[in-house]
Amino acid sequence: MPKIISIVPEVEIIFSLPRGKIIENKSIIYLLAQYIGTTVNFDDINKAQLFSLEEEMNDLVLIINHSDFVFLTDKEYEIHNSQG
Repeated sequence: MPKIISIVPEVEIIFSLPRGKIIENKSIIYLLAQYIGTTVNFDDINKAQLFSLEEEMNDLVLIINHSDFVFLTDKEYEIHNSQG
């Protein structure tokens, strides 16, 4: 199950999923993207899955907005978020 980090309705959603569990949660990713009024393509979900398996992390943080689908390791997100 995803852990919601931040939601700005109709703008952006940030959430995390356990490492390697991206593909099996693709329907949740699609629903969360629809919640803010955008879509995510399956190729991006596959890239996120591969990244989550290749990099050192506990969770993969996904950021979805109308122009981007970004994924980071939990540590990268913490560093980026603390720098504000």
